[in-house]
Amino acid sequence: MAWQKRPINQSPRLHLRELLPMVEFEAAEDLSLLSRAGADQSLLVAMPSEANGNFASTLGNVSKIVKQSFFALVICAAADIFAGFSIAKMSYLLALYPGLIILIPSSINLRGNIFGSFGARLGTSFHTGEISPPLGRSEALRQQVGGVAVQTLFMPLVLAFVVKAFGQVAGLETMSIYDLVLIAVVSSLLSGVVLLAFTLVMINQSFKKGWDPDNISVPLITAAGDVITIPLLFASAILVSMMSYPLAKAMTLLFIMFSTAALVYSLGSGRLIMVRIVRQSLPVLVVSTVLATVAGIFMGMTEEMLIAFSTVLLLIPVFNAEGGNLGGILSSRLTSAYHLGMIKMGRRPEGKTRTNFSYTLLLSVLIFPTLGFLAYVVSKAFGMDALGFGEIIFICLVAGLFTTLLAIFVTYYFTYFFVKIGVDPDNVTIPMITSLMDVLGTASLILVTMAVISA
Repeated sequence: MAWQKRPINQSPRLHLRELLPMVEFEAAEDLSLLSRAGADQSLLVAMPSEANGNFASTLGNVSKIVKQSFFALVICAAADIFAGFSIAKMSYLLALYPGLIILIPSSINLRGNIFGSFGARLGTSFHTGEISPPLGRSEALRQQVGGVAVQTLFMPLVLAFVVKAFGQVAGLETMSIYDLVLIAVVSSLLSGVVLLAFTLVMINQSFKKGWDPDNISVPLITAAGDVITIPLLFASAILVSMMSYPLAKAMTLLFIMFSTAALVYSLGSGRLIMVRIVRQSLPVLVVSTVLATVAGIFMGMTEEMLIAFSTVLLLIPVFNAEGGNLGGILSSRLTSAYHLGMIKMGRRPEGKTRTNFSYTLLLSVLIFPTLGFLAYVVSKAFGMDALGFGEIIFICLVAGLFTTLLAIFVTYYFTYFFVKIGVDPDNVTIPMITSLMDVLGTASLILVTMAVISA
């Protein structure tokens, strides 16, 4: 026994194994008190289900969640239609920079993966009390930013080599590896600075205004990334094309050494949060980059068909983004609820989780016809080749519902798998979801379009 006879005035001494449960209990009490303080505003909106007999009244009603998410998704849709329109209108530049069309979906995907996961982690950290205002004093936040910086530096190198290898395998012409590395790295650094500031401001403001960041962070971050990625990618390509070959080669080698040094430092720094983010996320980011490059290769091989049906080309970025965003919203809510102990992850989703599935489908029914309407208006306004209004709405609704069902299935079981093996889902699920949606969303849209046209 840990307790032994001592004089009455002598305090008994607890062994460490007895003390730890008490510390954990006290920490849980502190966390519950911290969480309770913000529950009425936005903290627990992450899981709109019943608990303790009347959970819905604590979390707010469905309309609040749908309105927040739908607002974010519409903004994202507008941004991605702009991205698709930019690709369609700047397609003449793709011939000047061979391989750039492969790099475009991969770059958009990578930016969304890195900063979408960053936003999801920040939302969870705010929910659990790990990070709280003022942000400048948070060591946890500094380590999270450090992890994002390493991802932003190192992953463009991987992307450039993957694009070069896949392009050669597919028989597509590409630029030199030095040009691809410089374009990928320069555009990543420029967009990374903007998205880092945007994410921090958005998360901070969402809590000040009582919004649940899990409902809005992923769509808004990816929307911002989509808006700036394509212009910066083309600008980087123009800048790199002005460099001499020896300068491009020297700068590429310099970037490789600096990025590798940053990666090694982060893994050996002993800063647990940063180490966990880098170690857990990099393998997933590599896999997601490969998947997104497959979508880029597919676009490169079907470029002539996509240009002939420019409305479909316009819709591809937004379809990929919305499928990933719906999965990202669901993943963020599930992960926050899991961390807060509000749900359990099992092989079969429980009732509270299935309720969230229905909200995701409702968002899908609302958002995808809206995308069709926006695409039709833009196509007509700028004289692009467009299908009929009814055809576009039907294509978007059917392909969108199919994409959403795939996103729900993939999101839940990815989250369940990573929870099962002890990996933080915030670090890995969003990259995997968005990357798979790049391939599945593109395939769904093109297949349904072909079926409608041939009918």
